[in-house]
Amino acid sequence: MTKPRYLVIMAGGASSRMKKSLSSVNLSKETKSIAKHSHKSLIPLGEQNRPLLYYHFRRAQEAKVQEVFIITPEENEAFSSFISSPLIQEEFKALAFHLIPQSIPRGREKPLGTADAVLQALNKSKKLSNASFVVMNGDNIYSKQALEAMYALPEYQQALIGYDREGLRFPQERIQKFAVLEINEQQLLRKIIEKPTAAQVDQVKDAHEKVRVSMNIFKLHGPAIRPFLEHCPLHPIREEQELPVAIQRCVQEKAASFLVLPRSEHVPDLTSAEDINGLELEQF
Repeated sequence: MTKPRYLVIMAGGASSRMKKSLSSVNLSKETKSIAKHSHKSLIPLGEQNRPLLYYHFRRAQEAKVQEVFIITPEENEAFSSFISSPLIQEEFKALAFHLIPQSIPRGREKPLGTADAVLQALNKSKKLSNASFVVMNGDNIYSKQALEAMYALPEYQQALIGYDREGLRFPQERIQKFAVLEINEQQLLRKIIEKPTAAQVDQVKDAHEKVRVSMNIFKLHGPAIRPFLEHCPLHPIREEQELPVAIQRCVQEKAASFLVLPRSEHVPDLTSAEDINGLELEQF
């Protein structure tokens, strides 16, 4: 029996950096309004004016995903309207869509973070809670090959993609801030190093002298990752529960728990407003 392919897209963030940078970018009033009042994964992009979510759905369908779970803000009417639109319903008939609103705890103004987002998805979906799934950042567009590499792994094997830093076409200043991966000889994850120093980067080169970075795409097994999501500590500065921290704690307790799959390719990214005009969509 073919195992199901579930995809979780994290699109519930507050988009704070995007909204702060809107005033300094030359965009149409309509685009700025959508970027300011909606989520960045719904901003019209490229000549076809289709948002990032559309490209995620295309990749999911190409990788033979059956069900897509979208973690959204609590107010998610715009997401509901988008997935129920004729364009999506007609073009992606092979996909079943589920919206999972990320509740904000009392006393907070923003969501509690990506670890909390995935935990809420497990709590609201028995399918995810009892199975393996791929979870990815809603800000990036990943290749069909990256998704298929994840789904080809055994059911219980958790993993992440380790991207060759030299294959990413971003300014060096930006790349240098990406989390790097410390990997052992068996391609198993030892450590995720956020905002690494130059010395740390030199120390984590793999057998091919490549520096591998995380672009926030993971394969998780619901029962295995749940306790680390439930007990994920708050980041001391951002005061959020972050998925890489939960994964790091899982690796510390179970050394062989995460496999790193090496890839060398660019991953288009939509972090700030200046990315809207420059996002590379030709290959999609």
